[in-house]
Amino acid sequence: MLSLNPWFDQENTIRGFQYMFRLAEFKGSDKGLLVNGEVKIVAQVDVLEVIGTLDVPPEKPKSIDINGFQVPSSQVESVNSLFEKYPGFASKVCLKNPHLRNKYLNDVLCLNEILCKSPEELSNGDLAGAYSALQCVTKAGFKLDWLEKKLKETGVTRLQEIEQELKDLKIKCADMDALLDFLR
Repeated sequence: MLSLNPWFDQENTIRGFQYMFRLAEFKGSDKGLLVNGEVKIVAQVDVLEVIGTLDVPPEKPKSIDINGFQVPSSQVESVNSLFEKYPGFASKVCLKNPHLRNKYLNDVLCLNEILCKSPEELSNGDLAGAYSALQCVTKAGFKLDWLEKKLKETGVTRLQEIEQELKDLKIKCADMDALLDFLR
């Protein structure tokens, strides 16, 4: 029988082994590890101390039905605000699975939050991710004209900023070229 006695605690956090036994030992008939093509592994774990309450299931957040979407209480105000401002934005959502419906609604909330930021706060990756997410939720049936408009405006603003940065860099480059020509 194979016996391992590793000790894991705060000071010794390395887990795992390069190997527990060699393949030859595993396949060898004299060791008895492989019997009739099957392996039975038995392990004993001694728990010295339990910290925390991992065995207690977390309390489920309460959800409220808003227009067929199960919304966590923490998002009720945001979702109500969306339905008040854009009453029909979710009227063509044809997803039957409630988890998918809620996931897409959450994506809409995230998009709305992201696009409320100033263009300076958003990276090019943020904009690309927002555009991709917008396409997904639109395919799911959400009517998000206002978000698409905001995304385009933000993209145009970002493009203008990049163009200005490029002009500034070209001027600096020309100045450096002139200085090099002068020094030669």
